[in-house]
Amino acid sequence: MTDDTGYEFFEHTADVGMRASGGSLAELFAHAARGLVALVAEDSAIRPAETRAVRLRAASVEALLRAWLSELLMWFDTDRFLPAEYALGAVSATALEGEVRGERFDPARHTYGTEVKGVTRHQFRVEQRDGGWTANVIFDV
Repeated sequence: MTDDTGYEFFEHTADVGMRASGGSLAELFAHAARGLVALVAEDSAIRPAETRAVRLRAASVEALLRAWLSELLMWFDTDRFLPAEYALGAVSATALEGEVRGERFDPARHTYGTEVKGVTRHQFRVEQRDGGWTANVIFDV
């Protein structure tokens, strides 16, 4: 079971594992994103200064969650953008639309955490059970 943040990390050989949960797909996706941000920027305070629209489509809920996390990682890698808030209005098993608010990484205010190279397919799964959703994600670090 995940903690109050909606995610928790677990040990994995040479990588970092994360379990995320949520009462809805939108909540699951937001909690998984918060876990990713916690890895790359530790416990930095992030302001919702900039808004970015996001629209993704995929063949399955697993592929959609991988695409979502990969998109956020690409934003950090290319623009140093750190998400702080998620307004995901439409999330289904194959589509996601919404807005992400955050700011660019500022070394004077933010702490570099773990360098995440990618979201792996290894042990990746998304399941619906007990009235909610859970995901298992392994990050390549």
